[in-house]
This record gives sequence, structure tokens and C-alpha cells, in this order.
Amino acid sequence: MSPGFSPPPAQPLGLAGIMRTALAMYRQAPVPFILVALVSTLPYEILLAGSQIAYGSARSDVRALLQDAISLVPQLLLGQLSIAATTVIVMQMLNGQRAHAGSALELVGERFWQLAAVVVVTSVGIVLGFFALVIPGLYLVVLWLFAPIVSVTEDRPLKDAIERSGALVKGAFWWTLGSYLAIQVTVTLGALVISDLVDIALNPIGGTTGIVIRGGAAFVALTIVAPIANGGVALMYMDRRVRSHQEWPLPTPPGARRSS
Repeated sequence: MSPGFSPPPAQPLGLAGIMRTALAMYRQAPVPFILVALVSTLPYEILLAGSQIAYGSARSDVRALLQDAISLVPQLLLGQLSIAATTVIVMQMLNGQRAHAGSALELVGERFWQLAAVVVVTSVGIVLGFFALVIPGLYLVVLWLFAPIVSVTEDRPLKDAIERSGALVKGAFWWTLGSYLAIQVTVTLGALVISDLVDIALNPIGGTTGIVIRGGAAFVALTIVAPIANGGVALMYMDRRVRSHQEWPLPTPPGARRSS
């Protein structure tokens, strides 16, 4: 049991309950949440700083697009990996267990390839949807939001994970979209405030040293707030799952029968 944290009753949390619970969990066990967040934030900032050093400040649309691509492509997979591992930690704490980053990352590692397949297929589908008319892409973002989490926590392959995510979102499309946007906007604003305050103080420092220092500040800001965003998405998934359970679910063990 995580001392000082009392798991809420096994019932839908709502957006306010999700944010409150995510913050309470983070305050109680910051280290596991941060360790899992580092899986995505550290490579992201290293790649971003490296591209800025190699190509300089983006002064053209092509160069800016190249820098974004260098940092975004691995972030798609690593970001979902962090969210899936965070969901395992959330499951641990909701069931009165101690948060443990090692076991969460181990489970993700065991199911890495099915997670990777889900991330690749859904990302391609979402990009094509945005190229089509934007709205199809937005629809798929919501419909497939939980697919990477499902592939790990419920041990489901590609097709099953995608269908399962759609089933969880069914009847709650607008709630899912609104909650996801609220969480992302709140966390992004927090990261920007922290990063901008540091950036203002370090603005006179130029060259490679300035890029590295400002990249470090952005990395710290992102790592501080990322666990809240990851925990929020994880709790959204739990909110949808608990509606068909009398208790908070745990990850499906290897070889076990999947729950509905």
C-alpha cells in the first residue's frame, strides 16, 4: 500500500476526480512517475537539442519541419510507452499496492512489440485522417486514444487493442475528447510557464552553451509536468474500465484470460 494515499472507490471519477487523483498520486510517489516519464522526455530533449546544434535556429519552414520530425518520430513511440507504464503504476496504487517503476517498465518491455505495432498503425491512420479533412483525424485520435494502453495492460494484439479502445470510447466520445484536451492544455500551460521563466533568465546566453542550457531547462519543466498528463490519460482509461467492474482492474498477467 502507498502510505498516505487512499485509493478512491471503484467508480467513475469524472474529470475533476481524475485531476485530483492524478495530483494526489504524483505527490505521494513522485519518483516512480518521474522515472517513467524520463523514458520519453530525456530522449526527446536530447534529440531536440542535437537538431538545434546541428541545424541552428529554425529560420525556414523546411528547417523547422526537419527539426520537429527529428524529435517527434521517436516521441510518438516513447511517449506512448511512458503512458502505458504510468497506467500500470496507476493500477498498482488504485489497488493499494506500492508504486513501482521497474515492474511497470518490465511489463511494457514484455509487450513492447505489440505496443509498437499499435502506435505505428494508429499514428499512420491518424495522420492520413488529418490529411483527409482534419475531422477524421481528430475522430481517430479519440477513438484510438486507449489502444496503446490496452495493448500493454490487457495484453491485446493490434486488432484487438484498436477494437477494445473503440469500445471503451463508445458512448463517451465528447467526454473523452473534452477531458483529454483539458488535461493536455493544463499541463502544457504549466510546462510553458516554467520553461519561459527559466528562458527569460537565461536569454543573454547564446551559442551552443545557450542551446544546451535552455534545452536542459525545457527538459526539467517537461519532466516535472509529464507525469500529470500521463497519469490523467491513465485515469481516463481507468474511468472507462471501472464502469464494468466492481473493483479497480490490474494488468492482465501473461497467459491469463482477458477481462472485458
